[in-house]
Amino acid sequence: MVVIELVSIFATIGMLRTYIRFLALMKNYLYHIQLFLYRFLLLIVFFTISRLVFYLFNLHYFDTIGVLELLKILFFGIRFDISSLYYFNLLFILLHLVPGNFKNKRIYQNILIIIFIAVNSILLVTNTIDTKFFDFEHKRLTSDIFSSVWIGEDFRTLLPQFIKDYWYLIILWCLMVIGLYKLYPKFKVLKVNNDKICVRTILYQILIFILLMGIGLIFGRGGFQLKPLRVIHAAQYTSSRNIPLVLNTPFTIMKTLGSESLHIQKYFESDDLESIYSPIIYFSSATEKYPNIVLIVMESFSKEYIGALNNTDGFTPFLDSLIDHSLVFTNAFANGKRSIEAMPSIIAGLPALTGNTYITSRYSSNKINSIASILSNKNYYTAFFHGGKNGTMGFDQFAYVSGFDNYYGMDEYPNEMDYDGNWGIYDEEYLQYFGNIISTFKEPFFASVFTLTSHHPYEIPTKYKGKFQEGTLNIHESIGYADYSLKSFFEFAENTLWYNNTLFIIVADHTAQAESQYYNSSLGNYAIPIIFYHPTDSTFRGKSNIIAQQTDIFPTIIDYVGYNEPIVCYGNSLLNDTSEHFTVNYINGIYQIVQDDYLMQFNGNQTISFYDIKTDSLLQNNLINDSANFLEIENKLKAIIQSYQERLIHNKLITK
Repeated sequence: MVVIELVSIFATIGMLRTYIRFLALMKNYLYHIQLFLYRFLLLIVFFTISRLVFYLFNLHYFDTIGVLELLKILFFGIRFDISSLYYFNLLFILLHLVPGNFKNKRIYQNILIIIFIAVNSILLVTNTIDTKFFDFEHKRLTSDIFSSVWIGEDFRTLLPQFIKDYWYLIILWCLMVIGLYKLYPKFKVLKVNNDKICVRTILYQILIFILLMGIGLIFGRGGFQLKPLRVIHAAQYTSSRNIPLVLNTPFTIMKTLGSESLHIQKYFESDDLESIYSPIIYFSSATEKYPNIVLIVMESFSKEYIGALNNTDGFTPFLDSLIDHSLVFTNAFANGKRSIEAMPSIIAGLPALTGNTYITSRYSSNKINSIASILSNKNYYTAFFHGGKNGTMGFDQFAYVSGFDNYYGMDEYPNEMDYDGNWGIYDEEYLQYFGNIISTFKEPFFASVFTLTSHHPYEIPTKYKGKFQEGTLNIHESIGYADYSLKSFFEFAENTLWYNNTLFIIVADHTAQAESQYYNSSLGNYAIPIIFYHPTDSTFRGKSNIIAQQTDIFPTIIDYVGYNEPIVCYGNSLLNDTSEHFTVNYINGIYQIVQDDYLMQFNGNQTISFYDIKTDSLLQNNLINDSANFLEIENKLKAIIQSYQERLIHNKLITK
């Protein structure tokens, strides 16, 4: 027994000596591993700080989050931070952990800190930009930032204005970069020795290097789950509304790079799909009409700003007066959150149901139906007007793809003195120009105009300073100016020969800043005006509470003029009371449908939220576990998603 114990003691001593010898051999390498862990932990701390800053700057949007919920989001957000930090810092990680004593040299450590600061200051700047940009779109930036309005001439023109308006974000970013540099764990020569290392030590280091890179890859992909971490995974930690707070901007940009190609989500076989939902709309109009159509798309004109739609004073006295003589849809919604998404929805009935915008996607040259193409077949002259720079958001190219005869942008506008210095021509002057040009058109005509002054930086002409209510949000004054510009246009139009035979449609492209809890909710966040006005046709009078969406405008116009051929459109005629009206959206990886009295949110695989909006407009009581009513709506949403993806990929957005 004593002998066994002695053997055991000597074995233990031997193991300890081997371990001590191993530590001595690996001293340098283990020190570099320790340094790396401290440095990576520093990045996690700064990403958490930037998430807190993001939360504080958007407190009005995240006002329903309690302390415990916030702590939960901060904790699980680290999973997404580690993923993005791993991939973007891969070069730094490799250089930091590669075996060898050359890492002990000062010049090598200086190279590491340069890479560390350069890479991560860029990552932090994207988070910082999103701190304010989120207020416009209510989602994190994605890779389409590289193909949208923010890149190119508009970006160069607007950059000085953004720096002027949000200078404090630059200071905040600089402070974080300085903090990153100051707190960066420095290399200490005294902690290492530069003795020549043996082959065995190199082998040990290589094995540990491979092990560490394997562990890093697991963290980078987000764990052992079947699919690497994606944006949609954030939904398992919080409600869909709070998903952007769980995520970080480098992660959403990284995960949407190269995601242009769609993968069809096959929920149903073809025959079943058509029986559940089909985007092919048939008309049976008795008589043809040939009214002029004037479609006015108002920039950022949220329903919240319109007094007549909220029983308040609002900021739109002219629109309030026009509503009294119009057909108004009080439950109307946008199909997206950006101007570039609005044009395909309104003009061609194509909702924004993919991560990338239709206009900048590989499918933008598909054959499509549109208001312009259909009306051109009825011998209408068609034209699209936008006071912005030609090429902005691809509006000019989409106008031609969708069948407009002509496009009028800033290049065609005759007076450079009316340039606002940012986006294009001020609304008042441009709407007068619009009126003058369409007065030269042969009737019938279809003309659409897209306004722009009520867009950040919300500058109005100097001569009108103090004329309109400033309100409590910086957009309010420009909304008053845009409303006044609309009034001036209608005063002009009333004196033209074409006015009495014209259907005017007024719609917002998307919502903007909001104050009330409802308009910050996933429902009110899309609430916009949709208004039909005709001076002499009593059909367009009154208020309707049916669900309406931007994609309904196309079939409504086609229905009204008496077109009898089928079209492909993801909406319904608002003149058809027998249609099942709904609205669909997609943001932050979540599909949303509003139909009847319900709002459903679906993550592509399963329903995650279901609300009765009639009794719960603030969406506080999720009925997903208490209701059996959502299966029919879920199947419809699935069918819409599948149908849209199939037709987009296979270029089947027309009937023939």
